[in-house]
Amino acid sequence: MVRVGTPSAVARPAWYDRNPISRIDHYWGLTVAPHALTTRLTYTVPAGKKAILEALQVRCIRRTAATTVGLVYAVAYITPSGASEKELLDCYLFTNNVGDKDGQALQGTVTLFAGDVLGLKTYDGSTGGTVDYFLAYKLTEFDA
Repeated sequence: MVRVGTPSAVARPAWYDRNPISRIDHYWGLTVAPHALTTRLTYTVPAGKKAILEALQVRCIRRTAATTVGLVYAVAYITPSGASEKELLDCYLFTNNVGDKDGQALQGTVTLFAGDVLGLKTYDGSTGGTVDYFLAYKLTEFDA
């Protein structure tokens, strides 16, 4: 008897059955003074892996009024392997009232491939004053 094809017709497991690892991280900066664009969190997909980004959040709240108001923002970027950084999610403050806030969240699935980088950054161009920031992500990493 001659067999044609693969010896076993076993389908490849779904992504959630390929050694999944849950990754979660956050940055909570309270009463942060004005600063240049600063990276707060990064995640790079390892070789031989993929990742599904399930939740992403950026939030900023004016804690104390600035002497001179400037743009305040928090932003999440994805840098595909070998490509340039692209903005995915952001929040901005243009006002100077204590308690002013903005925030955005992304829930769903964004697939990241080996070498892709997720970065979360903050910026405050004001003079004086402080801002609270909350940045977070949750993803599942698995064998490619």
